[in-house]
Amino acid sequence: MKIYVSQNLKELAQLFSEHGKLFIVGGYVRNSLLGFTDTDIDLASKLAPEKIISILEGTKFEITEKILKNGYVKIKCGDEYFEHTTFRKDNYYSGGTHQVHSVEYLQDIRQDAMRRDFTINAIYYDILSEKVVDIYSGILDLKNSKVRTIEVPGYVLAHDGVRILRMIKLASQLNFKVDFATLVAARKYAHLLSDISQQRKFAELMSILNSSKRYPISKKTAHLKGLGYFNDLHLWNSMFITTSHVRLKMVKKVSPENVFYGFLIDVIDAVRPDCIEYYLKDLLGDKGFCQPASFINKCNSIICGYYDAINKENNKQFFFRHYNDFEKISELLIVKSKKLYAKYKFFYYYIQKHKLPVSVRELKINGDDIKQHFKTIPQKKYNVVLQGLLDKVFEGKIKNEREVLIEELKNDFPDSNN
Repeated sequence: MKIYVSQNLKELAQLFSEHGKLFIVGGYVRNSLLGFTDTDIDLASKLAPEKIISILEGTKFEITEKILKNGYVKIKCGDEYFEHTTFRKDNYYSGGTHQVHSVEYLQDIRQDAMRRDFTINAIYYDILSEKVVDIYSGILDLKNSKVRTIEVPGYVLAHDGVRILRMIKLASQLNFKVDFATLVAARKYAHLLSDISQQRKFAELMSILNSSKRYPISKKTAHLKGLGYFNDLHLWNSMFITTSHVRLKMVKKVSPENVFYGFLIDVIDAVRPDCIEYYLKDLLGDKGFCQPASFINKCNSIICGYYDAINKENNKQFFFRHYNDFEKISELLIVKSKKLYAKYKFFYYYIQKHKLPVSVRELKINGDDIKQHFKTIPQKKYNVVLQGLLDKVFEGKIKNEREVLIEELKNDFPDSNN
């Protein structure tokens, strides 16, 4: 069974050959056997990093990164990069953080395979002999479209919550099913997700939500399989989402570009928070996934805009708040209610056609004009005064022209103008 290997990689294997065999392992082998190639290439051999550095000295291969205590080196040749890890055994800290406190170098490929997660990720390819080394029957699992742990599932998952998320991600992206014994163990150790960093959990969740885009063989509905496993395994509480089950309604209907927003809507419909804005700030902020403020504010504007439309907020208030994000909001709204979509879309076009201002920044006067012409109006009231003018312009009562706006203020505040 032969897979594609670049000329540079063959030459690298030849340099290794006097000291031991060089293998490709992991996703590149798995995906090649499924009929497509992946850009990331992970290598493994019995050679320690110091030996590799010595072998490659003076060659066209360059060591660009090294973590000697973990047996890791990154090798560059032209535009190609290869990540090499020495055969090893990992010793983990207790809990589910997947943090290694020490490693032991090994000489045996079978022992190295024991530290890996799933059978389909533990297939090795001997570069020079062009032979596959399949210790845990990963090829059979590929044929059966199955995600299964190597060894006993409890042994593989007992100290690594990330592997549970990776299991879900693989099943989603490849359209595989999870082996029953593996699924049972994942449910048993689901609490380990609480030990994983917020940022890592969010990254894995986003990968699952975007599963349909990952590989040529990924299904359009790949994310639904992944989210279904979250429901089956009762993982939501470990993801800062206080519910046991999320009904996957919006996330099923929206376009791939809006999957995350559809997911947030489904979560909110399941949790039913008192205040959507505060809930999203907690979920996406420091109490939850620790995302940047700009991202949180964008999500808040779009999701709150969607619910404001669903609750039939009046046109003026809706567009004062959500005009800039309406195009994205409308993509969510149309899959929920075509009638409401048409209503707000009509008014959106009306605003554009007539160039109606939707914020005080678009008025032809500002606070400086008020200060110049109406000295007795306190500065703290400027925004209220400007908002009043904005209401009138938006409703078509006056034109958005500087002289007209100043004249209107003279009528409103006859005792305040110069």
